[in-house]
Amino acid sequence: MKYFQHIFQFLFTVGFLFSSGLLFSQDLKYKEYDSILLNTPKEMGKKNIPREKIILWNKEMLEKMKKENYVRGIIWAHINIANQCWNLGNGEESIKNLNAAESILHKNESEIDFFTIAKLYQEYSQAYYVMKLYDTGLKYNSKGGYYGNKIEDKDRRGKFLSYVYTTRANFLYEKKDLDSALYYLKQSSLLYESLSTTSQIANHYIEYQPSQNSAKAYLGQGMDIISKKKHDPNDYQISVFYYYYAQYFFKEKNYEKAIVFLDKALEYNKKLKTIEHTKNIYKLLISCYKNSGNLEKEKQYLEYYIKLKDSLENSQAKGVELSIKTIEKEKTEENKTLKKKIFIYSSIIIFLILLVLAYLYYQNHKKKKVILESKEIISRKEDETKVLERRISGVHEDLIQLAKNNDISFLEKFHEVYPNVSQKLLAINPDLTKDNLAFCALIWLGFSSKDIAEFTFMQHRSVQIKKSRLRKKLNLGSDVNLYQFLKSLVDN
Repeated sequence: MKYFQHIFQFLFTVGFLFSSGLLFSQDLKYKEYDSILLNTPKEMGKKNIPREKIILWNKEMLEKMKKENYVRGIIWAHINIANQCWNLGNGEESIKNLNAAESILHKNESEIDFFTIAKLYQEYSQAYYVMKLYDTGLKYNSKGGYYGNKIEDKDRRGKFLSYVYTTRANFLYEKKDLDSALYYLKQSSLLYESLSTTSQIANHYIEYQPSQNSAKAYLGQGMDIISKKKHDPNDYQISVFYYYYAQYFFKEKNYEKAIVFLDKALEYNKKLKTIEHTKNIYKLLISCYKNSGNLEKEKQYLEYYIKLKDSLENSQAKGVELSIKTIEKEKTEENKTLKKKIFIYSSIIIFLILLVLAYLYYQNHKKKKVILESKEIISRKEDETKVLERRISGVHEDLIQLAKNNDISFLEKFHEVYPNVSQKLLAINPDLTKDNLAFCALIWLGFSSKDIAEFTFMQHRSVQIKKSRLRKKLNLGSDVNLYQFLKSLVDN
């Protein structure tokens, strides 16, 4: 009896040690995957490897993580692909990958760390920024900040929150909340003195609340970060910094210096294919050459700008085509190597012929599918546009009726439908009252003085007096047609 007990105990101990060894080995493997997924895309970016190839590498890692059934690895592969997509201007593809990652997260939330969750929502935020959906982007930015504050590692938490605050500042600039934007930039800088944040603070004093002395001070800090290689700035950050420096000289009307820094910005950005940034560089170069009288260079960069704009529209299709070609090429090479070890030369030749035929068939089928999908997308977009036009027409009619009824909600509804009108007017004179804005709204909608007098229960002469006072507030002469002036402010 004791003999069997000893055997059982021995087998149990061996089994326990073996299973523990497997679990330990698996844990080490997963940690290695974490390190690869977090660090390799950054290293590839530093080496200026094209974003399409980084996407392809992450797609291969995604398939590997799926085979390994490693949930956190799958999520990070999707996050990495999404990051490269929005940098290429492809917000739609970015959102698709983030949706896939979030779906997996919800099913395995207890297994996922706060850094991964925070990173997922921050990437959502960036993708929506590219798509100009600022309110939605801010919502996800807040979620990223919420989970970012839960990150245990202090250094990682500080660096990540710095990134979140910088992104939030970008959203606030779009919403014209300049003071809050500057506040978050400075909070970001306190957490982590990166070249990116320093550059954006400098740009704040160049573009939004002009102060050349303040801008110069922060640009000096940026040059110090580059020269001393603090926090290891990457090529994109340096390129953006030089772009802001060019803006500084453009404001000084020193166009030659501005062009020098724009050339540097292009040099650091040439392999990155960060399309929006490249467009901004070209746009400023066009203005510099125009102001300096170099019409030939102005024309040259205008052509570059137009070509880049067209390429942006085709970036998704090109990215898919490049990925397919690269994958097929690598599969062919792998198959060649494998078959040389297994089959005789005649078998290899036969296999390659079949592979080529299959590849050609697949390519032909894929192209037809892409063309069909493109047509469907175009048709769907056209239908959406028609629906939107009908909605806008209906909203406009409702607005007209509110004006005729002298409804108190007229101005609020007008702001919702045509927000830029009041923004432009307040930019001219911040002291304009709600009554002034409502009066401008009635004129902008095309109502005559007689109509306005009738709807607002005023004398015709009182309307004329109000128009005269409004001209003074807007610094307009008596010969200026108010309706034409207001319509010229904002493209209808």
